[in-house]
Amino acid sequence: MISRSKELEASSKIMVGLLGAGFIGQMHALALRDAATSMWEPKIHVLPKILAEVDFELCTKVGERFDWEECTENWEEIVDDSEIDLFINAGPNHIHAQPTIAAAKKGKHVFCEKPLASTADEAFQIWDKVSETGVIQMCAFMYRSIPALNLAREMIQSGEIGEVRHFRSRFLLNMLTEDGNLSWRFSKSKAGLGAMGDLGSHHVDQARFLVGELVRVGALTKTWSTDKQKKILDVNDDAFVCVAEFESGATASFEASRVATAHNLGGWIEVDGTKKSLSFQMERLNELVIYEPNKGPRSQLVTQTGQPYSDFWLPSGIQGQHPLGWNECFAHQARHILEAIATSKPIAPRADFEDGYRVAEAIETIARSAESGRFEYVNYRQRASKKVSFERTK
Repeated sequence: MISRSKELEASSKIMVGLLGAGFIGQMHALALRDAATSMWEPKIHVLPKILAEVDFELCTKVGERFDWEECTENWEEIVDDSEIDLFINAGPNHIHAQPTIAAAKKGKHVFCEKPLASTADEAFQIWDKVSETGVIQMCAFMYRSIPALNLAREMIQSGEIGEVRHFRSRFLLNMLTEDGNLSWRFSKSKAGLGAMGDLGSHHVDQARFLVGELVRVGALTKTWSTDKQKKILDVNDDAFVCVAEFESGATASFEASRVATAHNLGGWIEVDGTKKSLSFQMERLNELVIYEPNKGPRSQLVTQTGQPYSDFWLPSGIQGQHPLGWNECFAHQARHILEAIATSKPIAPRADFEDGYRVAEAIETIARSAESGRFEYVNYRQRASKKVSFERTK
């Protein structure tokens, strides 16, 4: 018999500080707890130490619910705590830069929500400054931790679907409230871009994850929303449509709306190759639809032995193939950053801050195209090459 205390000594222990107790902050808190129960080795024990949130009543409520040791209104307390190994930034977009960079400079590994920043300039700054410190960095494009999309990537990279010709996506959601009041996500000064940055960034990252880099875009945006309370006067975009071209010459199309009132969470991603086509729908998260010439579509359940994440939760096979949900995919994502810290395993192909910056640059180019009314080329910046030797001490 092994005592619990000795088991913890033998496992990797990671002390965490989290900024943000809203919806996404709660998702991260839940995911951290669940990720610690993974079947993957090594065993990682997560110690939730400090939760920071400007709404202290919310902070206390969420802190008690998820067993955080301390609650505070000041993110600086996380940054200054020498015991914290990992800083998670789940705050609004306009407060991603300062806390994340400060935490990295104090030797803390950093995990930041998407979009990485409100602007491409700020996203580049975060990537550049954090990379100088040498800490592990990860951007929360959690679609990269969905089993079906990982299987799609494997099939594309192996050449099974042939040469990719087309990528298309739709992301339809209703973010309007019955009382007509708008959240910070509708404010350009706090969120940056709206449907483009909040929704479109997920699918632009998936385009890069599955097919490759975008080189030029043409777009149209629309805004209809107004704030009933008149507190938000800089409302950003409600919807956009975009056509684009990859480096490979393949075409892409994107459509996203946060005011599609009949949709709870409608996300579709499709890839056409010269041999096969693939289709994924968020509301059928455990399935990948495969199209073959003269055979029509077949739905592949992506929970079988040997498929992505099939060995993550429970032994598969004898008790059937149980479906996964959004919470489980968030836990997959959390495990990747925890494992990178515990074992120095590379983050790739999960998204790092360079990915976060490149998505921000592509999204900003889409916005520029909508404003100019013409195709625009995506101009990616490069960091100055700097070798970093990092060794964290407490």
